Amino acid sequence: MKVKIALFTILSLWGLVSCYEDKGNYDYREMNDIEVSVSTENTSYLLGDEVISKPELTFVLGHESEDLAYEWTYDGHPIAYTRDLNWVADTIAQNKELRLAVLDKSTGVTYFGSTTISISSAYKGDGWIVLSEKDGKSMLTFMRRATENGALKPVVTRDIYRMINGEELGGKPLSVCPHWTDRWDGEDPEISWLWVAQEGGLGAVDVSGSSYQREGLLSEMFLEGYPGGFVPQSVIDMQALTLAIGTDGTVYTRVKENNLLFNTSRFLNTPLTSDGKGERKVDGSMIAYAPFAAQGGMLLYDKNSSQFLHVTDKMYNGEIFNSGKVLPLNVSEDTYISHPDYARLNNMEGYTVHFVGAYKSDMYWGQMPYITVIENDATHEFYIQRFVVNGFTGSFSTTSLGTSYDAQTAAPELAQVIDGTSELHYSLFRYQESAWQYLFIGKGNDLWLYYLKENRLFKCATFASPITSVDTEYYNNQYLIVGLESGDVFILKGYTSDTSDENTIDRVVINQGQTLQITEADGEIVLWHEKELGQIKQVRYKPNTGNGWDDEFDYYY
Repeated sequence: MKVKIALFTILSLWGLVSCYEDKGNYDYREMNDIEVSVSTENTSYLLGDEVISKPELTFVLGHESEDLAYEWTYDGHPIAYTRDLNWVADTIAQNKELRLAVLDKSTGVTYFGSTTISISSAYKGDGWIVLSEKDGKSMLTFMRRATENGALKPVVTRDIYRMINGEELGGKPLSVCPHWTDRWDGEDPEISWLWVAQEGGLGAVDVSGSSYQREGLLSEMFLEGYPGGFVPQSVIDMQALTLAIGTDGTVYTRVKENNLLFNTSRFLNTPLTSDGKGERKVDGSMIAYAPFAAQGGMLLYDKNSSQFLHVTDKMYNGEIFNSGKVLPLNVSEDTYISHPDYARLNNMEGYTVHFVGAYKSDMYWGQMPYITVIENDATHEFYIQRFVVNGFTGSFSTTSLGTSYDAQTAAPELAQVIDGTSELHYSLFRYQESAWQYLFIGKGNDLWLYYLKENRLFKCATFASPITSVDTEYYNNQYLIVGLESGDVFILKGYTSDTSDENTIDRVVINQGQTLQITEADGEIVLWHEKELGQIKQVRYKPNTGNGWDDEFDYYY
């Protein structure tokens, strides 16, 4: 056995030596290996956008190989055969590999470099939604925010619902409300969908925010059939809770089962009540529709009980916490003792509430600040209320929300606007820091600016047609959008941090004391003018990721 082992060892060593000597007989050339680095200007694109990449090729020997071939692929599909990429995006895919293969023909070796990009529907971007009535029917128009040479130039798609779905909405338009589905896959994560409410036609319709395809009908979502005579004024989706609010203020609710099953749960046929006995219905016609996570629900003024109420909604890590509960506000009695002239938030009898709105401020964490406009019914004096409500945490034991009453300030100048002669359209700047405390009010052909910091009223702008809707929800107060009865839509310059720019609407009106005469020719304040959209019912900014819908408490509306 030992002899055999020794012989095997000798033969093995001889074989290794033979292999080593044989290897030295070949003529090897030094390889000019290539390091391929791929980058793009953006990571997210829309269909039709140009995807440009100028890859960096680094050669080991310091000089470029002469005979190279190139192939670009996206999501595994060839898209180009040139060194530099200039590709018009034609494939919808999320977080897929954009890859460049470089073949050195002289050696037959291929080198690779890649990056990850997403390509979405051409309608996915943020922008403005216009709901109008044209030829007796509802029409939905999307104005995707885009710029050209630094100037705002929206990409406008008129009648987008009919174009995509091949059917008319068909009814009388009432409202449009963006909301989130919060799906974790597919194309729509963090993309706002739209509830379009109308009288007649298809009724209230849920519309995808990227494809604009119809995703659901309210009339098919009730547990025991659609309530007789119910006309939806608006449908507001939060994270787990949906509010279907009728033209008479009646509120129906449903609770979403989880983030992956959207529009599958059903509305209860019993209206939302505030007394715990199911006897006093909540009136939802005045709600602080504001996409801020810290609320843990939404605040409304209930005309039936003459008080402000918080409708709860909370989901964390996919778990629902007590959504759909109605909570009163709890202000310390010491506040009312110190300020006996303050209207009580839990009993507003003797006052008319004209407006309630939420705003964003870095001063508050886990709380939500509100501003209201109220009128004393006996004296017809106007006031601005400011109060801050603790966010709902999800606790089942919570029976009221702690509220700090900041102030009730006399606002006599509002009598110039709130006189009952015409419908008013309010919009509160979403950020109310020291420099931006603005409440805009549309009345007739005039847009008014109430400067909350100094309690002063300015006639801000005059249009050629009555105002039907105003929206200032853009995340940094940069834009105002105003819709007119004539079918015109104007996007105006709201605020900019560039102090040298004197052409923002606030600086012209407050600092210079001018009333703007809004015309198409005004290129300083008027950033965009769209015409002939029918009679405008509502204009809204349609955000996507962020904008307060998805920040604090990991909370999505």
